[in-house]
Amino acid sequence: MVFELTDSIIDDIIFSMEDQGGDWFFDSQNRTVASREMMEEVGLEDDLDEDNFYALPRWTSDDGFELMEDFTENLYTPGAHHDLRAALSGGRGVFRNFKNVLKMYPEVERRWFLFKNDRMKRRVIEWYNSLRESWGLEKLEEEYTDVSQETDELLLDDFVFSEYASKNDASDLESGLETLVDGDSELDAGQLFLLKHHSNISGPDKKSGFVCRSQSGDFAGCLLISNCPPDSGKTVVITDFFVVENYRGLGIGKMLLTKSLASLTDRGIRFCFASEMLVPETFRLTFEQFGFKKNGPGFILCISEKI
Repeated sequence: MVFELTDSIIDDIIFSMEDQGGDWFFDSQNRTVASREMMEEVGLEDDLDEDNFYALPRWTSDDGFELMEDFTENLYTPGAHHDLRAALSGGRGVFRNFKNVLKMYPEVERRWFLFKNDRMKRRVIEWYNSLRESWGLEKLEEEYTDVSQETDELLLDDFVFSEYASKNDASDLESGLETLVDGDSELDAGQLFLLKHHSNISGPDKKSGFVCRSQSGDFAGCLLISNCPPDSGKTVVITDFFVVENYRGLGIGKMLLTKSLASLTDRGIRFCFASEMLVPETFRLTFEQFGFKKNGPGFILCISEKI
């Protein structure tokens, strides 16, 4: 029996798929999900042979493990990535250990649930389209969750982005810079010196931009700019741009860049410079997607071309 796949039906099917202890079916006549065990309890197991019952798509422990691996390999939050990989290679209790690690990283856990739901929804839509083919109907265009949009919404729920205020943020900026270098070798000291030197292009009270903090108030990152040269009214340089290690990979850097460029556009700024040393190699593609172009020892964005 032909039926329409609604969001509520998708949710019911996904919930049942995760119960790998029984055989689950969708009753297209009553628009409900039932297990073989449930049907047997009420003496209706023979009804499962009717054409309005459809076996749900299979979801095995191998599927679940592969999903966890995929999520972990594409996660760039260093602490969570390391701990999740350790959980996946820990042998027995891998699913329980994976969940326990996620509870230590609430922001990552919320992204995991979003990721898992999106992947399982895809499986349900593929299953439904195979049914439509058997009914002689065209496949539906697969409308997947806009994960990037929902991730941005989660980010704004988990973190606070505010305009930089030197009185409140200058000390956190200085301590945040110290965390960017792990070791104490001469090379590390040199890198830290250059970062601070670049940050000191202008004084703390001459900077503007955005700061990110967790809901508990912990400093998570910033993007700050200053006029370049100091008496310029149309050209700026990024003096500080980083995300504290434990908060990387959650989209904070991209959100800081989005908010900063919107502010610069509103101010009528024409050009924005960024030193190559401030842009991590893994973030350079994002810079290019925002319109920055490689220029000498860094990047330049002609904002007037984006208005």
